Amino acid sequence: MKNSVNWQNVGIGIIAITIVGLVTWALFHEISKAPWQFITILIALLGTLITFAGNFQIQIRNEQKPKKTEIYDKVINFFFDSILATRLGQQPKKEEEIVIVKELAEMTPDLILWASDDVLNLYIKFRQMASSNIQNASSSPISIFGQLLLAMRKDLGHQNQQIDEVSILGIFVNDIENLSK
Repeated sequence: MKNSVNWQNVGIGIIAITIVGLVTWALFHEISKAPWQFITILIALLGTLITFAGNFQIQIRNEQKPKKTEIYDKVINFFFDSILATRLGQQPKKEEEIVIVKELAEMTPDLILWASDDVLNLYIKFRQMASSNIQNASSSPISIFGQLLLAMRKDLGHQNQQIDEVSILGIFVNDIENLSK
């Protein structure tokens, strides 16, 4: 089996080791000669390292976003196809539990790999509540679904400042205010 090397991680490791080495050397040899210059250089190096790490995280998020968008699109389309098909003049998905479980099972591996922790936890909670018909006093499957939609939006970078669970569920259910009481 061929080993794959992530050169970015190797580069970050080399930079980190170099910085630690320089700081250690400076602490023992040069600090007495020029303490303010040393502190200025140390602050500049730390600032550079923090900026580099932040940019690296942004790069990772940007690389993951297309895959997340594709997966979240599948999840939302599944629910739109199931709930709104008759209103759109289409044949609704078969209501058979086997078909629904199969489609949810096909989406689950992608969600495990690509979804944020918040999205995955809400998806698990939604599936458990929906499949076992457990009614919790604090939340219902429709409420969890609304939270799931908001978590997906947040994971893709939306702020969700002017939208809440009830308003996003209004896309699916006309009288959502009556269900949330």
